[in-house]
Amino acid sequence: MLKIKYFLFIILISLGSSKTSFAFQDLNIRETQEQLNKMISTIDHNRDKNKNIKGSPYINDVFQVVKLKRFGDKSFTGRYDANLGEMQIKRENDTIALNNTENFEITFVLSDKTYKTQSYLDSNGIPKRGFFVVLNETDSLAVLKEEVIRFYEEKPSTNGYDKAKPAEYRRTKDVYYYRQGKHVSVLPQKRKDFIKLFPEHSKDLEVFIKKNKINLKEDEDLITLFQYLETL
Repeated sequence: MLKIKYFLFIILISLGSSKTSFAFQDLNIRETQEQLNKMISTIDHNRDKNKNIKGSPYINDVFQVVKLKRFGDKSFTGRYDANLGEMQIKRENDTIALNNTENFEITFVLSDKTYKTQSYLDSNGIPKRGFFVVLNETDSLAVLKEEVIRFYEEKPSTNGYDKAKPAEYRRTKDVYYYRQGKHVSVLPQKRKDFIKLFPEHSKDLEVFIKKNKINLKEDEDLITLFQYLETL
């Protein structure tokens, strides 16, 4: 009889522990959702309904597994809208866009591709903020990439002989930036202009760029170049 009471007591404790565990899981899920709700920017859902537009505003149309640094090991699914500069996160019942005024670091697990929000000066010297692909980064120096997809309006035929052109999303050239300290600016594409950024290492950089045939418009070459810069 004592053994039966003992086993009943153990079962009750186990059930209580399970309920407590599920309660904590529910709490964690609610907290995550509440935090995400504070980071939402608006999404124009009507764009995806227009089937007459060629191309896509997304780097990848399919939502992929991502991790947000601020949420640790929690997994989400996301995609990047390079037309609007939006990072979209799919939830159970809706899709949200992260507000780029917040500090985010998002990694696409499959490709190990990381995006971060940065404040920067564009090519016209205008201060902006957006998502950049991190190519190489240390505390003092980084090389970053802005992915751009432009939208072109439909062009009807003007005289009956030329062909009408449908509205289209078109991937354009990536724009490269560099961060020195906390300042992010457009990366010069000409060798002589790039070398001027680091006058104290100009001779070493000139030799390295020539020897390694560095192209300032190629991801891998820029990664190699900035890794070398860190050794100077």
